[in-house]
Amino acid sequence: MKKQFISLFTALSMTAAFGTAVMAADKANAEPDVYVNDSRIMFEDQNAKIVDGVTLVPARGVFECMGHKVSWDDSTRTVTVEGSTGVRIITLTIDSDIMTVDTFKNVYEKSTEEYTLEVPAQIMNDRTMIPLRAVSEAFNCDVQWDQDDYRIDITPGAPILLEGAEPTPAPAEDEMLKMSLSTDAADVKTGDEFTVYIEATNVPENSFLSGISFVMSYDKDKFAYISGTLLDDNGEEIPPATSAENTEYYCGTKGIFITIDQDAANKSGSKIFKCTFKALTDEGGTIAFSNDYDLMRGFESYLLYTNIIDTEDPDAQVRDTIYDGDNIIVDKTPLTIGE
Repeated sequence: MKKQFISLFTALSMTAAFGTAVMAADKANAEPDVYVNDSRIMFEDQNAKIVDGVTLVPARGVFECMGHKVSWDDSTRTVTVEGSTGVRIITLTIDSDIMTVDTFKNVYEKSTEEYTLEVPAQIMNDRTMIPLRAVSEAFNCDVQWDQDDYRIDITPGAPILLEGAEPTPAPAEDEMLKMSLSTDAADVKTGDEFTVYIEATNVPENSFLSGISFVMSYDKDKFAYISGTLLDDNGEEIPPATSAENTEYYCGTKGIFITIDQDAANKSGSKIFKCTFKALTDEGGTIAFSNDYDLMRGFESYLLYTNIIDTEDPDAQVRDTIYDGDNIIVDKTPLTIGE
């Protein structure tokens, strides 16, 4: 018998409570939505805020989503954002209009620049709020404002490296692990049940699918989510070791499923999960992945694979890897049902 194992930490992390504060764009209170690579940042209890024409955001969330490290020094009332490569470090002090940007040229030398902010970092609702555009652009991000949707879109730029360092080539999209949706449903009528599949392509070698987290977004007046289940390599259902589903989630349904049965778990990809929906009208509609970024739990839609370090040894070590963010493609192309 092969080992049936995933780390307790991983299991507990994936089955964390669903509850979260969700704040949508609010023009009346000057609170826009913020997206990074088309993933909305779900702030915990203080949304982004426009002050004197400048958008301030909680220090965590936006920049952690991009892989940066955010830290707070209570004694000096300073917040530090360290870039994902450790080469650029940005420091802001509460109520100061000076932003300091340190950039290491090599392990011994660094340059320091200071910038004057239009609006300083400040405390709101016990949260440290920092200027979104100034910090983002210091990390070479592109920042776009959509007045109609009251939305800010951030696209991360190339990583900041030491002088002479070569960037690690990004994997080709057709080689990356990918989550996508498919369906056999065509025209559906009121009361009809139909199936939507979650598919995985380019799965890691010598691994089995040990967990999945997903959010599906749809119009709840048109569709009802009935149930979901993991599938093995033959398309047969697998009882999960633990699972949780929330059909009252704000945009549709959220689900987390974990298995520890290595023998039965899916290893080849293709259809890895089956969802049953019911049509509530004859109108049809769309179903799509959502992949917002939750400050407490990270990206909403991701896959957990357990890698067997030594496939010849039944007692071999294993390693759990959560594929999210830049390590996976979550295809958010909507499925059209019955239209």
